[in-house]
Amino acid sequence: MRGKFRGIYPILYTYFDDQERLDRDAMRKQVEACIRGGAHGIAILGFVGEYYKLTLSERRTIIEWVCEDVAGRVPVAVTVNEQSVAGQIEIARASEAAGAAWLILQPAQIKGLTEAAHVRFLGAVAAGTNLPVGVQNNPGSMDIALSTNALIALNRNHPNCCLMKGEGHILYVKRLVDETGGAYDIFNGKAGLELPNTLRAGCVGMVPSPDAFDVHVKVWNLLEQGKQAEAEALHRTILPLYNFMMMPGASEHYCWYGKALFARRAGIAVTHQRQPAVVPDAFGEAIVAEYASALPSLAG
Repeated sequence: MRGKFRGIYPILYTYFDDQERLDRDAMRKQVEACIRGGAHGIAILGFVGEYYKLTLSERRTIIEWVCEDVAGRVPVAVTVNEQSVAGQIEIARASEAAGAAWLILQPAQIKGLTEAAHVRFLGAVAAGTNLPVGVQNNPGSMDIALSTNALIALNRNHPNCCLMKGEGHILYVKRLVDETGGAYDIFNGKAGLELPNTLRAGCVGMVPSPDAFDVHVKVWNLLEQGKQAEAEALHRTILPLYNFMMMPGASEHYCWYGKALFARRAGIAVTHQRQPAVVPDAFGEAIVAEYASALPSLAG
């Protein structure tokens, strides 16, 4: 199952209406903007999608909506973050039925379990689906991350577990690539901050937020064409934006300002928050407007 998925997969925001319900029209516009901008794939239900504010029913709804709107044009990767085997298998099977291409399994964020218990947990989920699955290994933002030995054992016991969202500093990601010995196709995250080095490290792709994903796509394509200097120069143009977005420990800051920025680009007229949420700052909104104006429109 390795070698099928590659490139830039923006991980979608979750847009709400003025009643804090899922906003169908805004979600559809977001998908179309990502397709229009050249995304190699689309990912859903990550941290920037505020999955922790969604009910199980709402998660299933987002899976169905996004797969319906993508309609097979690019692969869809679904993040699975339930805290039980049964819950993860339910989402895995719903994703498969909707037409998703692969899954990103988050280890159960339960402290005190042995690593062997986490391997059994993820293995049971992998055995419960026909889809390729990846492990989200993000020691910087998640309480639980697997060791290299555990990841190798998981792949050996469950060959469909062959992908990874291995987020972190580029030196950590490079060690994951080297020490897992080719068992996994690894995508980096971390907002695309280290995109050029990600490809050099041996990763097959990147899962950034949508804010400037189309620039990431252009950088990726240039890197694959061997145009290193041009790719590096283009990548540097968006680093100030991500310096603003990546406030340490402030995921709600990222969700609100990033969501507002992408809404401007995607032609989504009004955005609303689901509480609890940050209170937008006028200065922050002015910064977002300036960054958005420097990027091309992705609206239809």
